[in-house]
Amino acid sequence: MKTATATRTSPIGFGSKTESCSQYMNNFLRQHKRICPEQIAQQQIEWLRDYSSRNYSYSLQDLLQCEHHDLVINESPVNNWMRKSHIHLKPIIEGRNGFWQICVFRDTKHNYFDFTISVSASGGYRFHPEAIKRDITSKYGSMIYETWRSMILDDLPSLVRLVECIRERITFVAPSISCSESSARLCRRAGIPVSNNVAFLFPSGYA
Repeated sequence: MKTATATRTSPIGFGSKTESCSQYMNNFLRQHKRICPEQIAQQQIEWLRDYSSRNYSYSLQDLLQCEHHDLVINESPVNNWMRKSHIHLKPIIEGRNGFWQICVFRDTKHNYFDFTISVSASGGYRFHPEAIKRDITSKYGSMIYETWRSMILDDLPSLVRLVECIRERITFVAPSISCSESSARLCRRAGIPVSNNVAFLFPSGYA
């Protein structure tokens, strides 16, 4: 469910916007031509290779009896641990609801906003659908994976509500490359529009 981008955007403030979401997305993609299908495809390949190679240790109970959180939103959350490759990412807002988590952050190195949708899997939160599927299937088989997936998708209303709450608290648009077609579909189902494999998390001031 990961999304990431290498582009820049600026705060837009509260209030209704005369520019529609579709107009914003079209203008953004036209102005940032380096976000081309070839670049996105290569980035998706690299993400899948990276996250499929990581080792996660968890029990079947961890997987199928994970905690279902009440809605909580944390602004300017403190991240006590982060990979060295991610230390330039400053969390702006983080929220959890049900089995879902959304983190919005700013890249202090390149000065752009981004967001990640993660889901409870393997005793923690993970974002890449294909990598999660490969991992669970290799450990416990396809039937267990389908059981977990059904449980997660049954909780989709929690993600929709979480997206709404995050949108109410941001004052900028966070565009982000989806890590896969599955991720793009999930974004659309959660109310996050996607164009050319770039998902756009809009503040609630947009229609």
